[in-house]
Amino acid sequence: MDLTAADVLAHRAAVQGLHDGDLGVLALGVVDSPPKTGAAAIAVRDHRHFAPRTRTPGSQGPQTQTPQTRTPPTRTPQSAAPQTRVSEATVPLVRVLSLRGAPHLHRPDDLPRLRRQLRPRTAKQLAAWCGAFPSPELDHVDLVVDLLHREFPGETATKGELSGAISPHLPDVVTPYCPGCETDHVIEGLFRLCTLLAGLELEPLGAKLVFRRPTAAPPAATLSGTGQPGAGQPGAGQPGAGQPGAGQPGAGQPADPDQYPDPDPDEPTLLRDYARYVGPFAKADAEKWLGAGPPEVWPDLRPVTVEGRKLLAHEDVRDAPEPPPGLLLFPRDPYLLGPRWLVAEPEVAKRVWRPVGSPGALVVHGRVAGAWRYTFSGRTVTFHVEGWPKIKGSARKALVHQADVLAGVWGANALEATVVEW
Repeated sequence: MDLTAADVLAHRAAVQGLHDGDLGVLALGVVDSPPKTGAAAIAVRDHRHFAPRTRTPGSQGPQTQTPQTRTPPTRTPQSAAPQTRVSEATVPLVRVLSLRGAPHLHRPDDLPRLRRQLRPRTAKQLAAWCGAFPSPELDHVDLVVDLLHREFPGETATKGELSGAISPHLPDVVTPYCPGCETDHVIEGLFRLCTLLAGLELEPLGAKLVFRRPTAAPPAATLSGTGQPGAGQPGAGQPGAGQPGAGQPGAGQPADPDQYPDPDPDEPTLLRDYARYVGPFAKADAEKWLGAGPPEVWPDLRPVTVEGRKLLAHEDVRDAPEPPPGLLLFPRDPYLLGPRWLVAEPEVAKRVWRPVGSPGALVVHGRVAGAWRYTFSGRTVTFHVEGWPKIKGSARKALVHQADVLAGVWGANALEATVVEW
């Protein structure tokens, strides 16, 4: 089967709900680092979760400015009391360290499957979580999980507190010397994996990773905003006040993560979901996304050709409408998974995907056309968009609406969106 990049991206946009709000893509989880970027990924698909800001009569939505008329905003404390907005719908989600040990939002019902499929079953799979450190034995995974249950300090604990609580009880092979911390502690990647296997959840907001004590029925974080201007800003330091389930740890009974039985061969695997929602891909792309070492079993795949390159597909690439004309995405949004050359030219990719401090991805008619950033000042969130004066028509209108949706994610009715040239 010969396909064009446009075919693949149209199919991807359709199956990921960028037209109709279908949130099946949550089977993959969504990256939530900094906090609230995961909520942004969901809101751009299903606007019901963050309806456009309530405006006074005659209001025309987010303002747009040219470089000659704008005043560069600065970050300032957010203190004014906003109006409260009630979302039309919420998706119960929990925040955990999952794929690659990164913070993700997942549906609670997906967590047992996630644990079963990320748990290492071979030495190579465990080594993938240990980075440059020598890999311990597979039995040590259970030891770390048990200690996370038994030694959890208090009702919540930072990553440092929790690592410090369990490291003295672990053998040397699990606690090598860390040059960065100048001390011996549990291997970072192994620790992150075991928090998932132990049933630990993360507080929904905050600059630091803060874990909640595992519970038999963990409270589900939702996508509802806090109602405080800036309280939901990505990277903000608020502890999650106003989030249903936030700061509500349970009675301290360890969760039973199903004891990680082998995955059911009939159960949809993470890789099958990846193949379905990302479309044609290379195995290296999927392994990098999974971050769990070489898979033992792959779903049924067949070769396809996209723009003259050989890729793999699990199901047919269906005819679909063109992607939305304009999107403001974060660089780890599910739409941007898979072969990077499909979504961006090399020079654009270098500007968007950086080792540290990546900006947002400006997507115009399906492909990444540039970068964007945001700043806060009082009740205004300003979106700095590359090439903004050159973006016209439906793409410009769509991006203005996207800015409004993201302002709603971060500040309910309290934030006004402004779009300017970067």
